[in-house]
Amino acid sequence: MASNFYIVHHEFRAGTSSKWWETAYAAMVPGGGWDEAVAANKEKGFFNHSANAVTANGPVYCIWETKEGISIEEFQEFIDGPTGPGFGLSALMNICKPIDTSLMNGQTPYPRVFS
Repeated sequence: MASNFYIVHHEFRAGTSSKWWETAYAAMVPGGGWDEAVAANKEKGFFNHSANAVTANGPVYCIWETKEGISIEEFQEFIDGPTGPGFGLSALMNICKPIDTSLMNGQTPYPRVFS
C-alpha cells in the first residue's frame, strides 16, 4: 500500500477570513512557527503539497498527502483539529475528497513524500 492524496475544499465561516489570513501570515514569517508546524504534521503523517486560494474570502483548495494507514476519518479529524490548517480558529469548513490515483494509472498530483 502507499500514501493517499486528498483535495480539500476549505470555505471560511462568515466573518472569519481576515483573522485566518492574519494568523497564517504571522505563522509564515521567520520564527512564526510555520516550519515547526509543517515538520510536526509530517511526523504525524500529514503533508500539504499546495494551497490555492481563489479569493481572500475563499474558497481555498489544498492538496494533502497522508502516510499509509491513516483513514479518511483520521485525516478529517486532523484537518478540523487545532494543528490542522485552521490554526484552531474554527474559521474553516473542510470538505476532504480522496483522490483515486488508480483512475490516472497510478499518477499522483505530486511526488510522494511518504513512500
